[in-house]
Amino acid sequence: MKRSLVALGLLTLAISCAVATDAPPPASGSTEVANASVALRVEAGSGAFLAAQRCALCHSRSPRARAMTTLNGDDVSPHGTWSATMMANSFRDPYWRAQMAHEVEAEPHKKAEIEGLCLRCHAPTESHQARLDRRPAPSIEEALLSPLAKDGVSCTVCHQAQATNLGTPASFSGQLDIRDEQRIFGPYSNPSTGPMRMHTGYTPEQGAHISSSALCGTCHTLYTQVEGAERPFLEQAPYLEWRNSVFSDEGERTDESRGCVECHMPDEGSMRIARNPGGRDFNIAIRDNVRSHAMIGGNAFMTDLLRKHRDELKVTASDAALERVATATRAQLAHSTARIDVRNVQRASGKLQFDLTVLNLTGHKLPSGYPSRRAWLSVEVRAGNTTLFESGVVDTEGRIAGVADELALPHFDVVTAPEQVIVYEMVAVDRHGEPTVSLAEMVEHRKDTRLLPRGWRPDGPHADETAPVGTQGDDDFAGGGDVVTYALSLPEGTSGELLIIARMLYQTIPPAWADGLRDSRTKEAADFLRMYDGMEKLPETLATTAVVVPAQ
Repeated sequence: MKRSLVALGLLTLAISCAVATDAPPPASGSTEVANASVALRVEAGSGAFLAAQRCALCHSRSPRARAMTTLNGDDVSPHGTWSATMMANSFRDPYWRAQMAHEVEAEPHKKAEIEGLCLRCHAPTESHQARLDRRPAPSIEEALLSPLAKDGVSCTVCHQAQATNLGTPASFSGQLDIRDEQRIFGPYSNPSTGPMRMHTGYTPEQGAHISSSALCGTCHTLYTQVEGAERPFLEQAPYLEWRNSVFSDEGERTDESRGCVECHMPDEGSMRIARNPGGRDFNIAIRDNVRSHAMIGGNAFMTDLLRKHRDELKVTASDAALERVATATRAQLAHSTARIDVRNVQRASGKLQFDLTVLNLTGHKLPSGYPSRRAWLSVEVRAGNTTLFESGVVDTEGRIAGVADELALPHFDVVTAPEQVIVYEMVAVDRHGEPTVSLAEMVEHRKDTRLLPRGWRPDGPHADETAPVGTQGDDDFAGGGDVVTYALSLPEGTSGELLIIARMLYQTIPPAWADGLRDSRTKEAADFLRMYDGMEKLPETLATTAVVVPAQ
């Protein structure tokens, strides 16, 4: 009877909801419909959460509606833009699957602990439902059986998060305060409640916290801890890094303040944010500053891999949607991430010296997020078609030429030889002091030369946890960037015009991190390495500059 009631409600609403308004629905009967829909969710075994496809009923674009469409005709619907993101594919991510399987393979007695932590952010519906049901944290085997887990970080995860513990350590490592109260939070006031209650059992309401960086910080502040270690290891901390920058809007907002959504969820303009299930426009308010759910980050490589192996990985987004996200990611990396400039060029007595100024344009460290990511400087000096100096170039496998051990490179302030490559990265060590790419073995940083955000202060918030490591003596490595001096000897007889070409390059999964999986006997590692080895390894270009040095 309950299923029939909801089905009848869906049909009725599909016919009539084109005339919905922002006025509250009549009290009569609304509780019955909501309760019936909740009952349906319980009977279907989904508990507090719903599949993203249910939200797509109204929050995806239809060719017969103008809602969620830009003036250029682009689909910017929440479901349409989210479906190709790493958020939507967090559970399908083959690198994460391989890394987690390898960690469990190395320490099988910690399986429940490792999987429990990972699944909080890669399959949050399963993790939080288990908590709400007072069950143990799910295993990967249990999550694999769940249709909801395959949605990754989906609509009813973020939009059900309460404001209570956001921004506090209690929320970090994926510990969102989600309750089974059937409340959906959004950024706009006076939402039309009837359609959502009819179709899902949830009641929408305004919640300013849904746009806060603290919400993103719940999963993007992650601690791990090796058994017997004195303290937890901070695996990633974009949120804490942002807090200690000019971009933070916590407290008094300034002209420079930028929250996560302002950089990673593009403003698509004014439009209606939903259409009716029949595919036509609701008579609802046009909202301003509607933000895309494309969640533009820095991982175009993995988006390309998902597209290439779309069928094998059961990715639901179309090839076109995945390509669009990869293109948008590369555009952001190239236009809004870094800037480099050659300055103070001096040439005399067979010597060439210049400074390369590197600016971090982001609101956190560069790179940030998952600790495999690295950026580095590639510099070439030419005399006509002849290369006189070259540093930081990569081979076809993505390895930096001339560097024997990529996890052993120190930080340099002055470069005099090609093998002295400036790499902005984090390198962690295990309890024996050896470099490791295993998250479960990391106990401290040996090196953290990722560029600091502008405004970072040694006495600022979380400075003790986000301070650079290995930059001692480099006084111009500071908040906002770095200055590197190149002091080079030119070949004897060089007198003509020179060209200095500098690039800042970037990788999300360097070869050394993939190599960390090659001794694994798990299927997950084998599958990922097969995919990884078949990908083109060209790094992304974050910034480039060129300067002509006059003949002598």
